[in-house]
Amino acid sequence: MSTVSTIFKLINHAQKGIFLQDKWLAFLIAGLGVMGHHRVKLRLWFIRLINNLSVKTLVKLYLNCNGRSMYFSMRQGNEADYLMGGELVRGTYEIPDFEPKTIIDGGANIGVFAIHALSYFPKAKLICYEPDLANFYQLQNNLELNRLQADTHQLGLWSKNTTLYYHAQSSHTGFVDEHPPGVPIVCTLPKIEPNCWLKLDIEGAEYEVLPTLLNNGQYPRWISMEIHYFDTKGQSLLALLREHGYTIKGSEDYTVSCTLISAYQS
Repeated sequence: MSTVSTIFKLINHAQKGIFLQDKWLAFLIAGLGVMGHHRVKLRLWFIRLINNLSVKTLVKLYLNCNGRSMYFSMRQGNEADYLMGGELVRGTYEIPDFEPKTIIDGGANIGVFAIHALSYFPKAKLICYEPDLANFYQLQNNLELNRLQADTHQLGLWSKNTTLYYHAQSSHTGFVDEHPPGVPIVCTLPKIEPNCWLKLDIEGAEYEVLPTLLNNGQYPRWISMEIHYFDTKGQSLLALLREHGYTIKGSEDYTVSCTLISAYQS
């Protein structure tokens, strides 16, 4: 995609901002998310521009999400928050073609998916899992800012109740396993209710959670999932979903390390 077409696409996304400053902020965070990491100086410039829009250590964005006015706050100087906000502006996740009764947000981070999902299905029961304490507080802040009701749990997800360890690989990514040292994370297996929309962004734990759920006969009607290690392990996970009657949407490029897919049952 050319630079010009990318800019026009970002301008279109930015129209979700309510006021002029919100449109400018939406443009900046959406642009940061699609900018290559080799553009070091340009990325730093975008981050400085975003930081300049902060008020009392928070950068707040007022958006039109599916016809609803929603607030979203990001911590000043936190690039990971800005990237999450950019996902909200760009509308990363595909929307189910039915009205879920329950929405489970696995790896809720600071609430991007939760706000996005409830803007479409405000009557759904929302359950959020986020193990990182700082992210968990910001998640609660964003839910309260929008007066959204949710069951929030400072827990990670795994195939059983256990304690795992998070191993950071960069400032934004890492993986979890059962081997210390690392940051300890208390984990659980979510319970799937009828007409459930399950979202998973859990740093590789999807290879534990999803097979356990399916083998236990717990079938989310719609799954939105960021699959890690896709180039080496992803094919087996998609094969398992198909074996259990799911239709797959999304990129199946097995040369990439991470991809986003939707899986659903009719």
